[in-house]
Amino acid sequence: MAEREQGITIDVAYRYFTTDHRSFIVADTPGHEEYTRNMAVGASFADLAVILVDAKQGVLVQTKRHARICSLMGIKNFVFAVNKMDLVNYSEEVFKKIEQHIGELTEELFLGNVVIIPLSVTEGDNVTKKSANIPWYQGQALLPYLEQVDVAEIQEEKGFYLPVQRVCRPNHQFRGFQGQIEAGSISVGDEITTLPSNEKAHVKSIHIGDKNVETAGKGRPVTIQLDREVDVSRGCVLSVDSNVKMASSITTTLLWMDDTPLENGKNYFVKLGTKLIPGVVTEVAEENGTGNGKVNVNTRAALKGQIPVVVEVPVGTDEVTLQLAEKIGEYIKKRTAYSVQVAQEKDYI
Repeated sequence: MAEREQGITIDVAYRYFTTDHRSFIVADTPGHEEYTRNMAVGASFADLAVILVDAKQGVLVQTKRHARICSLMGIKNFVFAVNKMDLVNYSEEVFKKIEQHIGELTEELFLGNVVIIPLSVTEGDNVTKKSANIPWYQGQALLPYLEQVDVAEIQEEKGFYLPVQRVCRPNHQFRGFQGQIEAGSISVGDEITTLPSNEKAHVKSIHIGDKNVETAGKGRPVTIQLDREVDVSRGCVLSVDSNVKMASSITTTLLWMDDTPLENGKNYFVKLGTKLIPGVVTEVAEENGTGNGKVNVNTRAALKGQIPVVVEVPVGTDEVTLQLAEKIGEYIKKRTAYSVQVAQEKDYI
């Protein structure tokens, strides 16, 4: 009801459909700045982002904010759909000008695979098939492009690692470590390193559900039994030849989504993988080059919904396990149940 009354999208709406070539899940996310949190949640599960651009208005601050958030969420594939081309008489000149601005935005945010498609949803131009109204456009229509674009992860992480979610001990003879494999594969007999204790042990058995297996790969939830006792609990990481490193502080770019500003000197909880640890913010500053981050110059506080800011977080007195690329590095920092912000670390100490 609130969405209809205000004429805007508030919540994320999921729609499912299938063509002859591919199945799709579409997350329709809000564009209004007040509902940035919902937009970020929808983007966090996406393989590709379709960002609508009004042909009459061009690239807006809202367009830049959405592109920045999608990039922060790890999305590599972008489609900028320049809609309402019928309202500008299908002008190639107008499209070229928007295309230029999107090119500048792509360079500014270091976006990955970017495609720009002129279309008109109300008239059906370039939505499911090429339109005769836009003869100067030589690319594909929107749906055919979505059906064939490769969204598979190109860069595989080095080695194997698994953040431990739970220690399973049904009896005194069995002690297994449960979690989802985030990179690589593991086999019975492999030597693993436990972090942060840095102990070594060999894999005695691997279980998927109630079945014993000899090997398991990325994405599998497993229980791993080792051949000797090691100091491992929830939040630790099992690793084999990976880039997982130890650190006591990190520098990060984040999206702050709480009403209370993020401030220097305040204590927060930092969730890294399956580990929740206390930390304190020591510096808040605008990130150079993007122009999107906003900081209160009087208090050096990051304001709600503004991105990005750079924050150095010394994480307690103990070193923590970080993965400076993918799953463990894509963490959520919390102060209360209502304060959530998504981030990726840029550096560590």
